[in-house]
Order: sequence, then structure tokens, then C-alpha cells
Amino acid sequence: METKYGSSIFGWFRQKFGKSRNESILYCGSKNTEDSGSSSRGNSSSLNCSCDTSTLSDCATSSQNKPPPCPSFSQGSSRLLSVLKDPFRWTFMYDVCVCHCEENISQAYALVSFLESPSRGLRCYLQTRDCPVGGAVSTEVCKAIESSHCWVLLISPNFLRDDWCLYQMHQVICEGPMSQRIIPAVLDMHISQIPHELRFFYTVDLSKNHEKGYVQVYRTVLQYLKDSAVRLSKNSTEGHAETSITWEPSETSICLS
Repeated sequence: METKYGSSIFGWFRQKFGKSRNESILYCGSKNTEDSGSSSRGNSSSLNCSCDTSTLSDCATSSQNKPPPCPSFSQGSSRLLSVLKDPFRWTFMYDVCVCHCEENISQAYALVSFLESPSRGLRCYLQTRDCPVGGAVSTEVCKAIESSHCWVLLISPNFLRDDWCLYQMHQVICEGPMSQRIIPAVLDMHISQIPHELRFFYTVDLSKNHEKGYVQVYRTVLQYLKDSAVRLSKNSTEGHAETSITWEPSETSICLS
């Protein structure tokens, strides 16, 4: 009786708090599997971090050792630098003289600002800005025309009605007749309406697209500077070759009998 009662109490405690051997083995095995999985994940993550860190360090080292990229100049920009640095350009005080009427002063300032920007670097003369105070306007304008490589005439209906503007136009034509130094630029009118004296020159239309017209004026000035520099260099080379030719008398022997 006591043995049966004791065995029943022991069975109750074993059922309540104990585990079978198989359950213990399964529990321990699953726990070990989870621990190994977490440890493997930790190792893999640490390995990936170490790989990423090493890759980043290698990239940083290579970026530090790599020299900075050199600025690449296109053919047009290199030609531009050579033209602007040519000694022929400095034979005149200004690259461009802009002639305009009072009604078109804003367009004149916009064109000059475009040509004088640091990326272009032309020297422009504008009467309202560069004419000295107290000087005779006609004299100063004539001096500016004589001291400029090219002349831009902002032709507009108001320009054609202004006697002073027509005087400047004729002074420019007298200074450089039938040359590419004269650049008529049409404003608020058709190209066919320009004066007869200017119909044989290359004309820029500023009525449709101001920015495109400014670029055309800029390229025309550069082309003139380039052609003139090449022509001057060729003439100086030919002149130097002619002066370098010397006459050498032939050796003659005189026999005295």
C-alpha cells in the first residue's frame, strides 16, 4: 500500500516537473542549433563588416592616391586662348566698339556684358560708359573707332533716324571699308531694311534670339582676330626670309702673267 502510494506520488512529481529523456535531448539539441546559428550569423555579419570595412578603406586609399582629373580643353577653347593671347590683339586698345542709339542702350549693355564675361574676355568700348567726362564726344568716339579691332552697329529704326548714329556708321565705314571688322546687328527690324552701305557685310539678327546673336557676334570677332594674326605672322615670316638672303660674291682668281 505504501509502496503503491509512494510510486504514485513520485509519478505525479515526475509528470508535473520532470521531462523525459528524449524530450531533454531534443530540447538541448534545438538550443545548441539555435546557438550555433546565431553564432554563425554573428560570424558572417562580422566577416561581412570586416570585408566592407576593408573595401571602403581600399577605396579611400585608392581615391586618396589617385590624382585629381586635369581640366580638358576642347579645340575651340584652346584656339580661343591662343587668339586672345596673340600679340596682334594688343595692337589696339579695344576688341569691339559698340555703336547704338539711346533707345537701345539696354541691348548694348547686355551685349557688352556678354562679350566681357570672364569666359570670353573681350575688351569693349561703350560711349555712355567709357567716354571720359568733359571730353568732346565726337573726338572720343572717333578715337575709340580708330582704337578698335571690330565695330558692332546696333541697327534699329531709331538708329536710322538718329543723325549722330548715322555719323558713327559712316566713320566706321571710312575706317574699314569692305572688311569683316564691321558687324551690323539688326534690332526690331528685318535684315532687308538695313542701309545700302551695309548690305555687303555679314549681318547678325538680334530680333529673333538675342543669345544666339551674341554668340554670332563673339565668333565673328574671334575669327577676325585669328585671321589677322595668321596673316600678320605669315607676312612677318616672309619678310624675315627675304631679309635673311645675302649676296655672296664668287671667288675669282686673277692670274698675272
